[in-house]
Amino acid sequence: MADPQELADGLTEEEARREISDVRIRWRTRQVLDAAVRLMNGNGFHAVSMQALAKEADISVGLIYKYFGGKEDVVVAVVLDLVGEIQSAISERMAAAGADPVERLAAGFAAYCTVMDSHRNASLLTYRQSGVLSSQARNRVKMGELSNLSTLRKAAAQAADAGLLIPGIDLDLLVFDLMLLAQGWALKSWHFPPSYDVGRYIAAQTAAVLRSSLADDARQTYRHLLEAGA
Repeated sequence: MADPQELADGLTEEEARREISDVRIRWRTRQVLDAAVRLMNGNGFHAVSMQALAKEADISVGLIYKYFGGKEDVVVAVVLDLVGEIQSAISERMAAAGADPVERLAAGFAAYCTVMDSHRNASLLTYRQSGVLSSQARNRVKMGELSNLSTLRKAAAQAADAGLLIPGIDLDLLVFDLMLLAQGWALKSWHFPPSYDVGRYIAAQTAAVLRSSLADDARQTYRHLLEAGA
């Protein structure tokens, strides 16, 4: 029986056990996802067996099947885990940026790039293995990515409604370009010299996008963003 003092935070003994179990599951899941990224980026989807994945993650094959169901589910979980982290980062940075929709859009793009930079291996896995996924699995991935785009699009729509963007701008194309630019950093950052870091990339690409998107009357207001990439 647990010490009542240990449960003073309001959790019953059963709830405490369930919480500990959830932590263990998240920890084990993290082990599998990280192991999958390491193995599949090196050897590809078809070359990695569940046995090799279990060995790399230091857990049993049975536990992997219990948590996921199969290799394809592992790949989808890796991608959706990345998508979820991007969404959290976008929401946090946009909230910190305040109410201005252009500032929020720039902050969301910066968050997207930053997460992609810190998870380059998972990003590469997404592109390398997406072709081997079933149509159902690909649709799950697409829906996850669309959720991130919808957050950026909302800020872009607010900016357009406020007259801050050029008349008739294609908002879907704008946020699509932002997505490609963020993902492009993870895939092709080798194009730049070592001294060219993600912060410089964010500033330069933000300025480039805004130069072609901002209304003339709004350029002075966002001069700091336009000149940051110079």
